[in-house]
Amino acid sequence: MNEILQTLKNFFKTGIFKKIKIFLISLLAFLLLLFIGLRIYFEQNKDSIMTQINQKINENITGHASIGDVGYKFLIGFPNFTVVLKKVELQDSLYTVHKRSVLKAGEIEVRLNVFGLLHKKVEIDKVVLIDTKIDLFKDKNGVSNSNIFKPKPKSNKPKSKTDTEINEIDFKNVTFISQNLQRNKLFHFEVASLKSKIDYTDDGWKTDLHLNVLAKSMAFNTIKGSFIKDKRVKGKLEVQFSKSKNKIDILTDRLGIGDDDFDIKASFVLDKEHPMMDINLKTHILWLNAAHLLDPHIFKILNHFNFTKPLDAKCSIRGDMNAGGDPEIIVDAQIKDNVLVSSEGETKDCSFEARYINNFKNGLGNNDANSAIIIKKFTGTYMGIPVVIPNAAINNLEKPMATGDFRSKFEVEKLGNIFGDDFIKFNSGTANVNLKFNVDIVALRISKPRFTGKVDIENANMFIKSMNLPFQTNVLLDFTQEALFIRNIKYQRDKNIVFLDGRIDNFLNLYYVDPEKMVAVLNINSPFMDVKKFMGALAYNSKKQSQKEEKKAVSKADAKKRIALVKKCQIIINLNLKQMVYSNLTAKNAKIIVAAKNRQFFIKQGAIETCGGKITFDSQMIPQQDIFNVKTNVNITTVDIPQFLTSFKNFGVKSFQPQNIKGKLSAKADLSIKMTQNGDLVDDSARGNLQYNIKNGSLTNFKPILKIGKVAFPNRDVSHIVFNDLSGRAVINGSLVTVDYFKVSSNVLNFDVGGVYSFKKGTKLGLTIPLRNPEDDYKIKDLKAREAKRYKGIVVHLLVVDDKNGEMKIKMGRLEKENKKEKI
Repeated sequence: MNEILQTLKNFFKTGIFKKIKIFLISLLAFLLLLFIGLRIYFEQNKDSIMTQINQKINENITGHASIGDVGYKFLIGFPNFTVVLKKVELQDSLYTVHKRSVLKAGEIEVRLNVFGLLHKKVEIDKVVLIDTKIDLFKDKNGVSNSNIFKPKPKSNKPKSKTDTEINEIDFKNVTFISQNLQRNKLFHFEVASLKSKIDYTDDGWKTDLHLNVLAKSMAFNTIKGSFIKDKRVKGKLEVQFSKSKNKIDILTDRLGIGDDDFDIKASFVLDKEHPMMDINLKTHILWLNAAHLLDPHIFKILNHFNFTKPLDAKCSIRGDMNAGGDPEIIVDAQIKDNVLVSSEGETKDCSFEARYINNFKNGLGNNDANSAIIIKKFTGTYMGIPVVIPNAAINNLEKPMATGDFRSKFEVEKLGNIFGDDFIKFNSGTANVNLKFNVDIVALRISKPRFTGKVDIENANMFIKSMNLPFQTNVLLDFTQEALFIRNIKYQRDKNIVFLDGRIDNFLNLYYVDPEKMVAVLNINSPFMDVKKFMGALAYNSKKQSQKEEKKAVSKADAKKRIALVKKCQIIINLNLKQMVYSNLTAKNAKIIVAAKNRQFFIKQGAIETCGGKITFDSQMIPQQDIFNVKTNVNITTVDIPQFLTSFKNFGVKSFQPQNIKGKLSAKADLSIKMTQNGDLVDDSARGNLQYNIKNGSLTNFKPILKIGKVAFPNRDVSHIVFNDLSGRAVINGSLVTVDYFKVSSNVLNFDVGGVYSFKKGTKLGLTIPLRNPEDDYKIKDLKAREAKRYKGIVVHLLVVDDKNGEMKIKMGRLEKENKKEKI
């Protein structure tokens, strides 16, 4: 180290160093004298320089230029000469109309060529704009302030480079505004810094433009809003201008816009009447970041969706910058292995190609009505169900309509994720979905969907919890333009076998628009059905079900909505049963129409063949908590009495057995009954009127008659009584039956009955019995004459009442008139 220091000391003492020192001092002195000379020159020629600058500006504009002051910056831009223009303002010739200056600058640095100054010429090498506002404006009437520059005169004489060229431009705190009220356009940029060194060529110039800009507005249509609003734009642009093409080309890599980088390729044709732009952007960006760069009109659409991972996107913007409306906008996106988030949930492993275009059909303009979103090769998994959409499109964003193909194949267990296991649980089976869809979209939600195609479910093993109903079946849902057809459903449980098919007309519109008007017509054919078990499956308890659902998390809300929609649907069931069982009643060839809505059941045109005859009925079943209130009209035609009574457990009567009475029964009943959800009658719940008639009847060992015979006819055999007609009317009120009319005409005796019969306690019947023997009455053909003879002779009046043991006892007496007329 000491050796180095000693060497330097020796060098400073040498003659060479003394000569270098003298040269440097001389050079500095020369430069000082030069700048002093330039300063003196500027002060002496300030007015001249200012006049020349003004002259140079004004000879190129049609308006007025004003400069507040001219200054000089020492050593800035050496060896050139830097002039500072302060308070510069440019106004076009129509300023008095629009009152907007083209340019207002707090300070403009103009670097002048020194050698040009020595030849009395102002040649500009660099311009720096500081605290400047550039304002280009056109009002609604087409009056503009931008026509400020004079057209250059045509000349074959080549111009000097220094006469026309600026080599460097620098912006500091510059506001640029271009507003066109006639075309609803507004471009507003706050330029923190912009630097450009220009290289001139035979065909124009090129430069690297370094910029840091805040985009306040980039609105191609102010009605819809601005692109990249309030986003910072920062980076380097390669810019090239071609005089022969009158076009500016821009190229950049990784230009920062907001928080993301973009590769941009753009061109601008500088035609006065139709300046054309062509901007192409490419980026790798998050969905919502990209959405925030677009105008609010588009953002409102894109904001309803999101992707959790970045995607590759390209955007092109093409159009006439003077034209009204939007430019042509095309956005292409590549989504791969992403997660799509929407109001309907998440679609995972999502991949597809997408395009947005606002000029779907050439010639119809760049507008929402001619816009489309096109999707290709969509694949994903929604709630565990694979989704494939080979092609889809959303056309006309004013009245959006989505069309496309939907395909999926999956294990039906996955459907539990959608409907919720509290409603229906799928244990096995395969679903194959192949649909074409055409869907209106209102406020970005599906409305009036129209599907065509099929959903084919094979070997489905299901359990409807609310109905306690397990079954295995195939299901084919066939969507057509007219209806949804339901086919191939088979249900089997124990001996019950059901084949089901049906249709829902106008299903695709009504499902979302007005589900209460939806009518599902189901045809049920069965070789054997236990009706009580079938009713138990249909009559599930909605209250208990809703309580279970309320305990579920909010994520099941959509499943509850779907279930509620199904409940609102009206169902028409056409039952065609070869054999059926209802408690002890067996029947065949049952044909019943059931209309069901909101757990209310209406049975129309019910008809069954049973007990050797036929029963027809109409009914309605209204739920009240766990009980159905049933109203029914029943017509019974010539059924075999013993079989009929046995089927209904003799209606609870203990005083005789079904085998004690024979004949063919016909009856009409108008009743209200309470019934459990499993189809059992509630005791003492029946109310209504009954009218009946028995043909070709007989009473064998009929206990009530045997007791009467002992009292009134000890010498007659009443163990077997044959009668042709037995008819009557009764009013039923729970366990009490008020007999309004009951008249027996037989070969052994005739009698009339009236009063009250009780299935429990409270029986009080009055019997009117003529003692004459009616054995030969059948020979009297005149019915009126036969009736007149009926009561000739002695007539006995008896009472039938309950004894202490619950049996009936007979005693002498007449039924009081008020009891006879009593109706309940």
